[in-house]
Amino acid sequence: MAIDTTSSLLKEQQILRSRVTTLEKEKEFIKKLYADIPQMLLAVTKGAPLSALLNRFKDKLQTQLPNTYCLFIVCDKDCTQWRLQYTDSINDKLLNSNGQLVTLPQALVSFAAKSSCLKRHDADIQNSADWGLWRTFLDAHSFSDVSMVSVPDGRGLIYLMASFQRKETYLDESLISLALDHYVAWVDAAFEREKADFLLLEESHKDSETGLLRRYSFENSFNIVLKDSRRHFQRAALLSLRLLSNDKIESAELKVLAEVMQDVVRDNDLMARYDERQLVMGIRISHLEDAEVVAAKLLESIQKPEYATNRLIRAGLAIGISFYPEHSTLDSLEQAAFLAANSLKNVTGYRIEFHDAFYSSSSECYSL
Repeated sequence: MAIDTTSSLLKEQQILRSRVTTLEKEKEFIKKLYADIPQMLLAVTKGAPLSALLNRFKDKLQTQLPNTYCLFIVCDKDCTQWRLQYTDSINDKLLNSNGQLVTLPQALVSFAAKSSCLKRHDADIQNSADWGLWRTFLDAHSFSDVSMVSVPDGRGLIYLMASFQRKETYLDESLISLALDHYVAWVDAAFEREKADFLLLEESHKDSETGLLRRYSFENSFNIVLKDSRRHFQRAALLSLRLLSNDKIESAELKVLAEVMQDVVRDNDLMARYDERQLVMGIRISHLEDAEVVAAKLLESIQKPEYATNRLIRAGLAIGISFYPEHSTLDSLEQAAFLAANSLKNVTGYRIEFHDAFYSSSSECYSL
């Protein structure tokens, strides 16, 4: 009888120790999750660029969930255009030869389309028909579960994050849910700050670092160009310039690049700083090759010896080009030019988007 009692006490002690250990781990998880709230608040309050904030939140989430794989995706509200927000050696396998994300599992599409559902957890995804299109990807990395969140930006885009887990390193659903709620709250805060900036800076049309238009002002002005082009049956082009430098952006170097851009276009063409590492140019054209000439001239200009010490310029530019009336709205022009630039990956040059395909020269477009 005494032996049974002792055995029972030992089991209770083991259970208690196990529970204490679990609680300690949960305590450390929560402590780590909320440790940098003051720094996050300061970054949002100071109005850091949206991309810088999103990068910070991504890094925070990946640090918080080291045993999961976080996949960040952006799609339009109609769930027809998809792209990876960040690429790496793992998710690169999900892209086609043009660097586009075109094969999507039904589970992901239905989640994005359901605006009333902002969080979802799927188990045993390796055997789920709804995840079948990504079976090779899931099997290659032994992903068994996924938790997803959806954050609309209020401007027609949906930011999705999918956290994939493996059975051997499975994190309790309540903890991963807490981490994802934390991520959603910060991304929402960044979007709200971005909206506030558009309102507060409406009268201040130019970016203080470059002298280029702010995105809001550019979009207003270029929409007028598109309306005018529509009325007079004219062409227009949008060029998306992605900075290839991974170093911290130096204002003086960026200012020089902006001046080079201004030198290769006419006075009535439009240029803007969209984001920390994205610039755009909106121009009126008569022929497709006119936009190609501008891109080539810009790339030629940044090769001049006088810019050899400018690290930002020396790192190069990836330029994507899209055309009106092939794309009838500014949103579709922006998306097409952005994807064209991204198709170059980290190689300096330009790529033309024309009828959902990418070309290296406008002459290829005429041969269709």
